[in-house]
Amino acid sequence: MKKYYILFIGILSAISVQAQVDRTKMPEPGPAPEINLGEPQSFQLKNGLKVMVVENHKLPRVSIQLTIDNPPILEGKKAGVSSLTGSLLGKGSKNISKDEFNEEIDFLGARMSFGSQSAFASSLSKYFPRMLELMADAAINPNFTQEEFEKEKEKLITGLKTEEKDVAAIARRVQRALAYGKDHP
Repeated sequence: MKKYYILFIGILSAISVQAQVDRTKMPEPGPAPEINLGEPQSFQLKNGLKVMVVENHKLPRVSIQLTIDNPPILEGKKAGVSSLTGSLLGKGSKNISKDEFNEEIDFLGARMSFGSQSAFASSLSKYFPRMLELMADAAINPNFTQEEFEKEKEKLITGLKTEEKDVAAIARRVQRALAYGKDHP
C-alpha cells in the first residue's frame, strides 16, 4: 500500500509540474551574451615581425596565427605553385621527419596547419613553447621531399579533374574572369 501511495504522489507532482508550463506562448529570450575580446597588445620583434596578443585566461589554451602579407601575384602558366608550396609546409622539417613531427603534434594534443600565406596552431598553454618551436621549424626549415611533392601534385591534379565537371567551380571561374579579367592575379 505504501508503494502505491508514493507512486500516486509522484504521478500527481509530475502532472502538476507539467501543467505549469504554457506551451502556447513562446518563451522570452534571455540576455544576449556579451563578447569582450579586449584590446590587443602589439609589439615588434627584432626581425620585424609584428605581434598582436589578446589574452583570455578562462581556458588553458593558446592559439596562434601567422599571416604573411604577400602581395597578389600573377602565376600565369605556373598557376597553383603557391598553393602546392603551401601544402608541402607542415610535413616535418629538415630537423624532424614527417612521422615524428605528426606524432609529436598528436602527443601534445595540438592542431597545426599551414597554407601558402598563413599558419595556425593551437594547444594547451603548458605545451605552447614546444608547439611554437615545431611551427617555427616547419615554416623556416621545410622538408620538401620528392615523395611528398608527388603526393601533393597528384592531389591537386585530382582536384582539378573533379572541378572540370562541377557546375559551381565552373561558375566561380567564369564569375572571376568576367569580374576581374582573365589576367588578374
